[in-house]
Amino acid sequence: MSSTVLVTGPTGKVGRRLIPLLVRRGVTIRAAGRTPVQARTGIDPVRFDWADESTYETARKGVDAMYLVPGAVPQPEHADHVRALLAGASDAGVGRIVLLSVYGLDHAPSEDPLRRIELAVESSGVPYTIVRPGAFMQNFSDGLRWFESLAEGIRERDEIVHPGGDGLVSYVSAEDIAAVVAVALTEDGHDGRAYAPLGPEPLTLTQVAGHISWVTGRRIRYVEADRASTRDALLAAGASPAAAEHNSELHSYAFSSGMFGALNDDILTVTGRPPVSFGEFAVSAAGAWRR
Repeated sequence: MSSTVLVTGPTGKVGRRLIPLLVRRGVTIRAAGRTPVQARTGIDPVRFDWADESTYETARKGVDAMYLVPGAVPQPEHADHVRALLAGASDAGVGRIVLLSVYGLDHAPSEDPLRRIELAVESSGVPYTIVRPGAFMQNFSDGLRWFESLAEGIRERDEIVHPGGDGLVSYVSAEDIAAVVAVALTEDGHDGRAYAPLGPEPLTLTQVAGHISWVTGRRIRYVEADRASTRDALLAAGASPAAAEHNSELHSYAFSSGMFGALNDDILTVTGRPPVSFGEFAVSAAGAWRR
């Protein structure tokens, strides 16, 4: 019998790439978002809002597994929302959870809003896998919800405006992240595991600009953005002043310090294939930067 998987964030960078992978595996999708996606074979859309607990029961009823992605701007109350969604999940037959988190969060203090979400999943009584990817390649083509669209800056002004300086980052494709999540949701052997999908090569933002320059045929330059710009963007996206200050500091540090420049074999180990390179991604995404 086909299993049913709750997919939160079905239109997000990972969610919209995950759904077709699961459908090909014979899974029925409960696509849960504030604006329901279009119903089609294998996809059952439902309205779901983390801030509205009245939407939880319809979303979780009868599902065998859950893919969870919290809101884009972490808030202290998000862990409480996750805990409420998972209340009684084990008794209701949910046999697996995959949480999309953030690279390096296993070293964060327990009071960190995103680490609190991880702890809520870990204490739910349901077998879980945590996926903590590095920085997404698709941030350059699909944009960021709480920061100026990088794609727009490349397309309109031939520049990448972002914190980071000369920090090395192993950018990872959302396609590879979705592939890891699909395996963890549908195959045995991943309970209690944590994966950190990373790309195959550490790059500076100047080197990223070089890859994009090559596929666009225009000179793209990197422009350093200060931490205040990130903080203001987070505030505009609805973060509290304390959360905006904290997360802008972490964001700038993560990109400039080299902590995102690590390498591992998690994508190859889980999926059986190597990760997509930034050069390969740039060729496939060239249309996003075309004027």
